[in-house]
Amino acid sequence: MDKLFTPGKIGKLTIKNRAVLAPMQMMYGEHQGYAGEKAIAYYEERARGGVGLIIVEGVNVDEVNNKPWNLQMSLASDKYTASFQPLTEAIHKYDCRCFVQLHHYGAKSAPTAAGKAWAASEVPVAPGGPSAHKMTVEEIKIVEQRFIDAAVRAQKAGFDGVELAGSHGYLLHQFLSPYYNDRADEYGGSIENCLRIYTEIVQGIKARLGKDFPVSVRFCGDEFTPHIPKTRTVEDAAAIARVLEAAGADVLNVSNGNNFNANANCEPYSYDSFWKAHVTRAVKEAISIPLIATNTIKDPLVAEETLEKGLCDFVALGRALIADPFFMKKAAKGDVVGIRKCIGCMYCREQLYAQLPVKCALNPRVGYESVYPLVPEQDGAGRVVAVIGGGPAGMQSAVTLAKRGFDVTLFEKEDTLGGTMNLADKGPHKEKIARFVETMKAEVERAGVKVLLGKAPSIDEVKALAPEGVVMAAGAAPIVPRIPGVDKPHVCTAYDVISGDVKVSGKVALIGSGITGLECAEMMLNEGCQVAMIEMLDAVGTGMFSVIINDIMSRIKPKDPTMYLHTMLTEIGDGYVMVKDVKTGEEKRIEADHVVLSLGVAPRADVLAEYRSAFKNVICVGDNAQRGRIPHATKEGYIKSLVFLKD
Repeated sequence: MDKLFTPGKIGKLTIKNRAVLAPMQMMYGEHQGYAGEKAIAYYEERARGGVGLIIVEGVNVDEVNNKPWNLQMSLASDKYTASFQPLTEAIHKYDCRCFVQLHHYGAKSAPTAAGKAWAASEVPVAPGGPSAHKMTVEEIKIVEQRFIDAAVRAQKAGFDGVELAGSHGYLLHQFLSPYYNDRADEYGGSIENCLRIYTEIVQGIKARLGKDFPVSVRFCGDEFTPHIPKTRTVEDAAAIARVLEAAGADVLNVSNGNNFNANANCEPYSYDSFWKAHVTRAVKEAISIPLIATNTIKDPLVAEETLEKGLCDFVALGRALIADPFFMKKAAKGDVVGIRKCIGCMYCREQLYAQLPVKCALNPRVGYESVYPLVPEQDGAGRVVAVIGGGPAGMQSAVTLAKRGFDVTLFEKEDTLGGTMNLADKGPHKEKIARFVETMKAEVERAGVKVLLGKAPSIDEVKALAPEGVVMAAGAAPIVPRIPGVDKPHVCTAYDVISGDVKVSGKVALIGSGITGLECAEMMLNEGCQVAMIEMLDAVGTGMFSVIINDIMSRIKPKDPTMYLHTMLTEIGDGYVMVKDVKTGEEKRIEADHVVLSLGVAPRADVLAEYRSAFKNVICVGDNAQRGRIPHATKEGYIKSLVFLKD
């Protein structure tokens, strides 16, 4: 990985390697917009982890005609400047450079005390939404000055450079996109005019701070919405890049997508690396200044390949560094398996859309770096602990306890660790989960945990260890309804199908449409089955993040499954099922050669009760406590094990 660790330059600024922490809204600011302990600890840990340049998430530049999100940091006034000095100092002590992204929501902003949010035009962010205030030329100059003033504050706070947030449907991008920009003055029409607000801000910053103060511009290379008229495509990317370079930008940061397609910049797990490499290449070939680019990079080998292909000069790592802040240090040692690689589950984005601080399925410490120390207190003193179950919660618990100094034995009834993740990775496009399982196995081994596979232990076998405590992480069991015919030989669970233990064909009735049900449906449809999806609720995937559900359904719907919503299963017969509409009471017979149950799981309460009666100190984590997903399993396994058996 020679190229990844070669120093690079942005203007006169030297960056120690080619890895950049991309600016991502983390919502780690203080309520009043200041940078506080949470943000400082988060960014410091990424600097400590070896990245060369950190671009701090977008900070607000306008608190008069733009309403920032809750917990968004701000440089809209001098009062905020001092709060960023500890942040830049924390980053710099690891020989890491730092920029800050300057941000304005434009039409995406809620109304302010001054009235409607200022934007390029009155066009609402989405059809049917509230209109914005179309800025006059004089008002555009006011906003440009707010960006410039924020850059001055950034330099005073110790930042090495700034970046303009000119992508992802925010204010500057609204000027760039003809969908929003219907202006007939010097700020609309041609690419040069649509970019005028960008170029005037760049030139204004240079005039105030000097030509050697680096300015980056993040812009959209392709909105990837060809079905929506007047949106930008890769055909525009080179011309946009040349205008920005000519304006004096020191580095460009190309991203993609817009308000209608955020998947183009924050992709679900089904997207592969390099799927948008053609955009990056078009920009790289058009400019002579350095280029930062994303390419769905979860692995340092992909980062190296991106650089070797000449797609960019610096690789932007986003969720990769949320999942593992020590990505670069581990890569430098060749420890690729030791990196917790983002699985594209969208849990981080799910939190963000709820306007909550970002969390991560794989990293239970993210956002809590100032609360939970990197190295836990060494208070285990060799005391024995048994962990029952080797899924994500059990493995995380075992590793955490071992790091505290406990003597940990991990029991797993299957022949390998991973638990239900060994099924989750069998669904279409889910191979990223298998990589996480391999990393967790390596962590368990490196922590010195004793692992006993292939048999669920008896109480006596666990007692033979004389453990001071037991962690129950035995997972949950599939729910099987008590209805006539459920025990027939052509009935199985979604887990049976996904694992390959049961092969189905012909007409299949799938009962339930949570995430497991949808993945099972996709698998069966791909294998040529005729699938009838039967769901009691009014929509499939209820309770799951819409981005993931929409992504899966975009592949399921073209295969034409029959869908029965607000419909419950009442009977299973030979070659058919009986169902009832829960709203009208109407009954219906559906032909089915196979019946696949996907009704969720229930904690193994009987096993838990047995252990609690046999041992004094028992905690329960993961699905054994409450059914959930990988983020809940890793979080519970971590935080409960940090305090288990403390005095």
